[in-house]
Amino acid sequence: MKTPIDVGKAIRTWDKQKANFVQTLDLHLEHVEHGKATMRMPYRPQVANGTGAVHGGAIVSLCDTCFYVALASLYGHDQPTATASLTCSFLRPALPPHDLLAHATVLKAGRRIVYGEVNVYSGDTLVAHAILSFLNSPKDEGEPESEQSLE
Repeated sequence: MKTPIDVGKAIRTWDKQKANFVQTLDLHLEHVEHGKATMRMPYRPQVANGTGAVHGGAIVSLCDTCFYVALASLYGHDQPTATASLTCSFLRPALPPHDLLAHATVLKAGRRIVYGEVNVYSGDTLVAHAILSFLNSPKDEGEPESEQSLE
């Protein structure tokens, strides 16, 4: 049986450990459970392109980060991992005033390859869909296995 994730603790941990780039995008963890995560990126002119829609690069970064959190809910945040592939389809412009909400799901959690998807919404409108593969690296020999996760 899976141990339930303490969502409040996971969000507090996330807020304390955000990387600089994640802080720049102002990404907020909204929810996490085993193999799933939801993140919010507030609409701000700083992440908009020349037409006023959210820049595609910001959306891809939201997808990549949200999927990492879903992966970390299964493997722990100390698991060495890297994005192996990310394909993002932009379906509609992400226009103001809505924040973007990303929902990540791990579809296949292998020992080395983790595969999944992220759907990004602006209000009720699906604006992007990403398919991702992450590569888990083996831990160094002699390094103890970590039991830590975003729990």
